[in-house]
Amino acid sequence: MEKIFKRYVFRLLIITAVLFVLSTIMYLTVLKEWFNYIFPFVIIYFLLFNTIQHYKLLKSSKGNPRAFFTNYMLWFGVKLGLNLTFILVYVLLNRAQALSFVLFFAFCYIVYTIYEVIALIKSLNAGNVK
Repeated sequence: MEKIFKRYVFRLLIITAVLFVLSTIMYLTVLKEWFNYIFPFVIIYFLLFNTIQHYKLLKSSKGNPRAFFTNYMLWFGVKLGLNLTFILVYVLLNRAQALSFVLFFAFCYIVYTIYEVIALIKSLNAGNVK
């Protein structure tokens, strides 16, 4: 599990770095008026949350498969609730930049969720669930 987790975190850091560099370039050139100073924190939020989530899911995959699927659904619900709360609070506090924030947040959510699902499928198919 340790090797799989380290590989996951390494790739997650690469995705985070690429996302950070591309978004910085885009927001300093083409999308300058859409820039928001919270964007780097959104990327860090997804990095930290996905790292913790993947570790916990890999740990639960060692036992009963039913427990893994229950944990996966639990994490999915927590993630969805936390994300919606984060979006709602930010939009209510900063309506002027709400659209750019929601679009960037949704883009990050999609990128990180796709990677999370692909990594879990590979891990589960490799026989890490008993």
